[in-house]
Amino acid sequence: MSAVPLRGHKPPQVDPVTAHRANPQCWDSSSALLLEMRSPRIADTVPAFWDLMGTLRSSENGKHTALFWDLARVFWEIYVDCVMSRSHGLGRRHITSVHSLITD
Repeated sequence: MSAVPLRGHKPPQVDPVTAHRANPQCWDSSSALLLEMRSPRIADTVPAFWDLMGTLRSSENGKHTALFWDLARVFWEIYVDCVMSRSHGLGRRHITSVHSLITD
């Protein structure tokens, strides 16, 4: 079963600041990847990024709120892709193939 939004409806926004971190490895790697993707760089470390996200989330400035939800959307796309890849064994398969290249 997959969740597909109805035409004209946005999918619900999930607040990553308050969300459960089901896969801490994907959480950290997804956060780091998002930091690398942003130019100009918005933070130097993953903890600094999440501090910034908390500040943006609680800001009264509408531009900060919009930036928070934009970053949250991109983060969730990266995070879900990571979790799905790992749960379907794609990450393990990639590691195994790299290991076999090194050892062969």
